[in-house]
Amino acid sequence: MDDLDRQRELRRLRDEVLSTPNCLRCVQRMEPAEVDGEPIWQCPECGATRSA
Repeated sequence: MDDLDRQRELRRLRDEVLSTPNCLRCVQRMEPAEVDGEPIWQCPECGATRSA
């Protein structure tokens, strides 16, 4: 396993631990947000949202 593969694996494990979903449109890591008082996930790249 080279360095890049190791970094990808560590990032994947970190994301699993944080339970951070990836955007289904652009595959970026989503960030927690709030809309109308409801917690959601929102993509910082394309703006897509997902229920928390």
